[in-house]
Amino acid sequence: MLYLLLIFFPLSMACSVFLLRRLPRIAIGLSIGTLIVEVLLAVQVRVDDPVRVLGVTFLLSPLNQIFLFLFLGIGIATLAMALILPHGENFSAIGLLTIGQTVAILVMQDSFVTALVLVAIGLTTVLGIVDLPAGAGVLVSRQTLATALKYLVLMVIAGILLYIAYVLTDIFRPGELPGRISPARFILALLAAGFALRMALAPFHSWLVDLVSYAGSLAAILIIALPAPASLLVFLLTLQSFPTLLFEGGQALNVLRIGAAVSAVLSSALALTAGTLRQRIAYLIAGNCGIIFYGFASLSLAGLSGAILGVINLALAVTTVLVSLAMLDDLDRSQTEDRSDLFWHRPVAGAGLLGSGMALIGWLPFPGGTSYLLALQAAAANHWLELLTLLVAMALAALTLAQLAVQYLFGPSAAPMVAEPSLLGEIELGRPPLPRQSREPIGAVVIISILLAVMAVIGLSPNLVLPTIEAAVRSLAALGFS
Repeated sequence: MLYLLLIFFPLSMACSVFLLRRLPRIAIGLSIGTLIVEVLLAVQVRVDDPVRVLGVTFLLSPLNQIFLFLFLGIGIATLAMALILPHGENFSAIGLLTIGQTVAILVMQDSFVTALVLVAIGLTTVLGIVDLPAGAGVLVSRQTLATALKYLVLMVIAGILLYIAYVLTDIFRPGELPGRISPARFILALLAAGFALRMALAPFHSWLVDLVSYAGSLAAILIIALPAPASLLVFLLTLQSFPTLLFEGGQALNVLRIGAAVSAVLSSALALTAGTLRQRIAYLIAGNCGIIFYGFASLSLAGLSGAILGVINLALAVTTVLVSLAMLDDLDRSQTEDRSDLFWHRPVAGAGLLGSGMALIGWLPFPGGTSYLLALQAAAANHWLELLTLLVAMALAALTLAQLAVQYLFGPSAAPMVAEPSLLGEIELGRPPLPRQSREPIGAVVIISILLAVMAVIGLSPNLVLPTIEAAVRSLAALGFS
């Protein structure tokens, strides 16, 4: 019963919040309270205690419990930032719907159902892209509308590919057609294309770049930091449910690894040549997703463990970097791309941008460092060319972050504006006031600091989560881990 309550409580509360959308602070407060209740419910759910309801098995594994608390924490932080930053009229309701569906993916053990829920998340989160503030006197911009349509179409295509793959897997019988090409390779190709679309791997990355560039930062958090990590957990569930794909796949797994590594290099190279700050961040996220997907495709203990740790790092880093970008835009939305001294005016937001960037490119002391080291270990066990490809991707990403820091964060501070001397006969009352430099909101400072602290703690003490991750990977008996 607790499983159903975990799923349907935020979904039902989303309806109440929608009715209160004209009272944004009350709606946000009610949403945060809903997620706090979700945390209390999650504490009471017994781990590894399967329950079957209406033909669907519900189970909360120790690994999924970590992600459940992670996603609820990100949801609370994002909604709390909505009290400070501008957001859409229906943001709270969309956030609860997205979190409720993400929780369903974590606890349901049916690949067919989770594929449908992934499509439902795409249909829900696309509303956040086009959501306008209450009383907005403008229509949705052409770029934002194009971003929403692109994201919707690609997510529907990804859902169709995954569902076809699961249907074929259900009717596939190993060894039924001896001497012929195994359909497992075709099934793996469908799965790879579906998850590549959802993870924005090159060349399927355009929706992510447009999303970070044109959508609101808080809406982008709901779309990137929740569904993308949940998609990779579905991939792990697929490996558990259909182990025959691994035995029959043959060289297809090698193609997946090479494709993921090349995707990471392409994304990092595009990040180095991107024209705007937000585009560079988007390409860094896509490059990080490529290396994570490489770890999953390696099917080794080190690779899978590093990939799952990388998913945790991805969720936290994306949340931090988008909140920091929103704070920097709030400084001077029209001149953010033209300024080179953002760190001196918004030190906490600048530190959040730099720290989350270090997490995305795999630097210690953040979880991305440990994740990348494990990915490199898996690559070294496969082939030296794969190791070299990952190292090139990491080097390009590091150059991008260094270039970004010099160009946007640590440049010379602009001279403060000084009042001109009064002209003959001019009085001070008739002169426009000088623009005042606003301080960073205390709430935003606290949230960014907490996110950076959580990443640093996990990065410096990876054993807090790695034993649970490695136990989950070893449970994949088909892979032969001991």
